[in-house]
Amino acid sequence: MKDLASSAIFLCISIFVLVSSQSFSSKGNRFFSLAYNPALYPRIIALILFVVSIVLIVKAIRKGSLKNIQVRMDKQKAIKAGKLFLVVVLYLAGIYFVGYIVSSLICITLFVYLFDGTIKQGIFYSVGLTTLLYVIFRIGFKILLPAGIIFENWG
Repeated sequence: MKDLASSAIFLCISIFVLVSSQSFSSKGNRFFSLAYNPALYPRIIALILFVVSIVLIVKAIRKGSLKNIQVRMDKQKAIKAGKLFLVVVLYLAGIYFVGYIVSSLICITLFVYLFDGTIKQGIFYSVGLTTLLYVIFRIGFKILLPAGIIFENWG
């Protein structure tokens, strides 16, 4: 059952990447044009992922994974999943309003807390991970991270 579920998820991801890569600008007119096409590498990876997912789905169906499907709902896990989803939604909204740094600090702290860590651990990990990612993207790759509409004119 796990093979079938994970294969279906990866199949959806590969389709999403293939569709999303249509918006990449390129000078070539063909789908897999080699001339200055930034979508080539994502499409190749997505195509490989698509084929492997299909093969795994077929294998799982041949094994009989569809025969013993049972859906059990654990209330505590469902509540925890809902909280995690809410944190992600608030993180995305937070990036828009207050930017990467503040949103990441709060989000990572909440993730650690929701996964049974302490607030001190959450703060420790959030400061370390946020700083590490900031250094990698801002200094290493020279990519501007979102400052948010509240702090956009501060720097």
